[in-house]
Amino acid sequence: MNGVRRLEYVAKFDGKADDILEAEGISSTIRTGLRKRLGAICKITSEIETPIRIIDYVSCGERICIYIQDDNIKPIPKWDVPVNIVYEDEDLAVIDKSAGMAVIPVKNHYGRSLANALANVWTDFVYRPVNRLDRDTSGLMIVAKNQLSHSRLSSSHIEREYVALCEGHFCGDEVGLIDKPIKRITGDGMKRCVAQDGDRAITHYRVLNQYDEYFSCEFSLETGRTHQIRVHISYLGYPLCCDRLYNPNCRPIVCPNGKMLDRQALHSKRISFIHPIDGRKMEFFSSPEFI
Repeated sequence: MNGVRRLEYVAKFDGKADDILEAEGISSTIRTGLRKRLGAICKITSEIETPIRIIDYVSCGERICIYIQDDNIKPIPKWDVPVNIVYEDEDLAVIDKSAGMAVIPVKNHYGRSLANALANVWTDFVYRPVNRLDRDTSGLMIVAKNQLSHSRLSSSHIEREYVALCEGHFCGDEVGLIDKPIKRITGDGMKRCVAQDGDRAITHYRVLNQYDEYFSCEFSLETGRTHQIRVHISYLGYPLCCDRLYNPNCRPIVCPNGKMLDRQALHSKRISFIHPIDGRKMEFFSSPEFI
């Protein structure tokens, strides 16, 4: 990654370059950054790029290009571990994250996060995860590779489907939704709970198979609260298998495929979204280790 992204546009009306770019969905934050850098905006005539100011006039039909650049990139400690990049282009990467790898390089996992693993592949860069997975949750997630991509993905709808193993014998409708607000428990670290004064959270579920002591279940999210699936399914009385935070009966289990599991049985199996730059429909799938 070199931290620079070139994008080209054709003006759809007469106006200042600033107005043209705003109409193309370039945020005010990015446009402010373009204003500060000489040569960040150019008019293209006969394939020759001439730098212009963001307040300069552009005629309808004229071509302009912009250079989005990350300033003050700070070094990220590199962690030499495998990272499964299932898709990558100039704007984003889709990662199939392994369990046990933290997404955010916080104090407890400093130097041993996805950011550090990607720094070993990309060298220094600005880390922009779009959707986050818990450390012991495996599967698909997106990392944006520039400011524009991140802003558009963060504000767009991303379809997310998970599969899990849940404790107990399920009673009730095999397909349904959980619409219960979630809030953080004061003084209890990262733990959350269902509470009327929490933030609205909606989880759809579909029971797949019942086994002796647990069942497999698919989940899809309308909202993205921290620990949402873990909190909602434990609220119903069926906590995730091997979930040390929400399952009081937490213990290693033998999975349907015969493997032993000793971490929360949750996997991000499908992710779907619209590409933030070219508008393509993107869809990716991943199989869990426990089914």
